[in-house]
Amino acid sequence: MKQLITVNKPINLEQLDKEFNGKGLVANINDQLEVASVGLADDNDGLMDDLQKCIDNHNAIFPKPTLEEKLMSMGLDIDDLKKLGL
Repeated sequence: MKQLITVNKPINLEQLDKEFNGKGLVANINDQLEVASVGLADDNDGLMDDLQKCIDNHNAIFPKPTLEEKLMSMGLDIDDLKKLGL
């Protein structure tokens, strides 16, 4: 079983991967759909101690969703709005 580091702050996994070494990370997600723990992906040759340091220094940035992303989350797209005359 992979070793995972429990986190207690917001984590943007894609951002953290880039900050670490870009070779892939894995995560467990909690009931609130937040990252609860982080580990190294199978092909990532990084060190857990280095990952811990990177997590300690990580300040997650979550981009605001675009209009298209918001529509997609509701099963709609721009064409649907046009059909409705919006």
